[in-house]
Amino acid sequence: MKAETTKRIISYLIDILIVLFTIGIVVNVKEKDKAVMQLRSDIHIVNELYANGEIKFSDYFDRWTVINQQIDQECIIYFIFNILLILIYFVLLPYVWNGQTIGKKVMKVKITSYDGEKVTIVQYLIRNMIFNGLGQMILILLFLYLLPSSMYFILSSILTFVQLILVIISVSMVLYRRDKRGLHDILSSTKVIMVS
Repeated sequence: MKAETTKRIISYLIDILIVLFTIGIVVNVKEKDKAVMQLRSDIHIVNELYANGEIKFSDYFDRWTVINQQIDQECIIYFIFNILLILIYFVLLPYVWNGQTIGKKVMKVKITSYDGEKVTIVQYLIRNMIFNGLGQMILILLFLYLLPSSMYFILSSILTFVQLILVIISVSMVLYRRDKRGLHDILSSTKVIMVS
């Protein structure tokens, strides 16, 4: 693996640790919420009923998806916070810091436009729609209140799977393409370069 790729991976790991630590603080506070704790208890009861053969799968699925959607609705602040954090950390921060986040500053790499121009907010948004799941989170947030529970569960699961595939494709491209550009780089017309 080239030094440039290694630095890029380490810079992203630093950034993700910062973001996950920040999200963890918010989630830890919300997890102690009484309504969320009750709903988690309700899921446990439904799981036991199904495991003991007391309810059919269709009844289990209906009950489970309703409770799952209620938990997500109770944790709406988490979804909004997560979206805002990605927008601030991975869109606004590199826009203001000339293509760098904290991890990229530490590892001396930065995001640049493929054509040499200044990277635009739209380019940063496209990168994060694909790689950091911004698009997935926004759609799930919209589906949360617009769809019935079973449809919400199915579509959010599909979106999560598609997001995972996009990340795998992007990482594979960064590791194996000669120009080290991932899907998020190509679709946003950006690249990551080393700086001195």
